[in-house]
Amino acid sequence: MSDKEQDDLKDLTFEQAYRKLEETVKKLEAGNLPLAEALSLYQKGVALAQYCSQQLDSAELSIQVLTPSGELVDFDEV
Repeated sequence: MSDKEQDDLKDLTFEQAYRKLEETVKKLEAGNLPLAEALSLYQKGVALAQYCSQQLDSAELSIQVLTPSGELVDFDEV
């Protein structure tokens, strides 16, 4: 994946990246692509999957819970 394509990923929301990943998977599953195009799509799909995974990991780290006493604590401390 080119540097420009990597930069373009950073501009996507999680939802946009996930939609692109779904579209990529559908195209690959159709199975009617030339090998070079399929390989390129596969590489883009891997990058999109990694990006989505990073976004989910980041979101998980930032989730906080409001306790009954009104205190905000990290989710894993509850």
